[in-house]
Amino acid sequence: MAVSGLSGTVKSWNGAKGFGFITGSSLPGDILFGRTELPEDIREVQGKFLEGRPIVFDAAQGPDGRYKATAVAVPLMEGKELAGKIKTFSEKHGYGFITSSSLTEDVRFHTTDLPLGVTPGAHLREELVTFEVQALPDGKLRTTSLRFQSKKIAMRLGSMAVQGGMPQMMGMQGGMPQMMGMGGGVAPLQAIQAAQAQGLMTGTVKSYSEKNGYGFLNVAGYPMDIKFGRNELASGAVSVGETVSFSANQTPNGQVTASNVTSLGGGMKRPAAAMGGMQMMGMGMMGMGGMGGVKKPAATETATGRSAYGMIKTFNGQKGFGFISSPGVPGDVFFMQTSLPAEVRDFHGKDLQGKNVNFKVSQTSDGKTRAQDITMA
Repeated sequence: MAVSGLSGTVKSWNGAKGFGFITGSSLPGDILFGRTELPEDIREVQGKFLEGRPIVFDAAQGPDGRYKATAVAVPLMEGKELAGKIKTFSEKHGYGFITSSSLTEDVRFHTTDLPLGVTPGAHLREELVTFEVQALPDGKLRTTSLRFQSKKIAMRLGSMAVQGGMPQMMGMQGGMPQMMGMGGGVAPLQAIQAAQAQGLMTGTVKSYSEKNGYGFLNVAGYPMDIKFGRNELASGAVSVGETVSFSANQTPNGQVTASNVTSLGGGMKRPAAAMGGMQMMGMGMMGMGGMGGVKKPAATETATGRSAYGMIKTFNGQKGFGFISSPGVPGDVFFMQTSLPAEVRDFHGKDLQGKNVNFKVSQTSDGKTRAQDITMA
């Protein structure tokens, strides 16, 4: 007899032997599952990744009366890493995309997100990784804490950053994880984590002109620069290449700007304000007197005039986004925490998961569907 749509929790998982057990389902006893029952992008994870994690599965009863899982899905869970597979990567262009069976869209990563020590020119396509995601102000997802799923994969590619180990964040100094600035300095990981724990974004100062009174920040995983003004400098002065924390704001025309820009360290030690003009990093453009280049416009959202209803499928309060399943909209619908009613924005994912909602449908300039003005049904 076969049953489907069951839910449970992974009791144990032995990555070396390739099997584990599910508990807490409506079936009697613990349910055996093997590596081949997992999605392809999760098959090399270690025990700590799966153990204690809620899952959804199908099962079949064997001749001996015991049930065995025949398919296992691992949904997005607040505060937990995701597993995925590198779909594309261009070393020339410095970025790629990860696909994950736990998400409905691909996640972008940059060369700087790769674990320390990856051999230049290594073939990364199809490699299995674990990672965390952060929602950007325009609704796109960025990758953080990227690691390989197994030591075997990491060693083959020249890195020792594996799932379950110490995160490698662009550099090590004296055994302490550090975040490299574009100008060669370092910002302590603790300062970056503390800022992100407060809901702030972090990035590096790409350029700043005291004369013009504005500059731009570069954020790993975000496809365009973020503008800030002189009045938004909370720490008084910044250096080109310096790591900063900031609050992201969206203007009525969809542009993202930064406020409360605060130094976290790293970068050049000369303040950008004293450099006598604009300095551009990364493309070798120094002292051009202007910003140079052409900035791509930020993705914007347009109201469609449609309303829909559905159920919150997942919500990650720590990352600030979730998905709604709606019979009137194909695929899962992405939403930002700020689109929720104010009284529920601080709820944990488990408190909102399964709740019925009404929402207005919007369309982004790159063709994706988003939920706005969500109300509880």
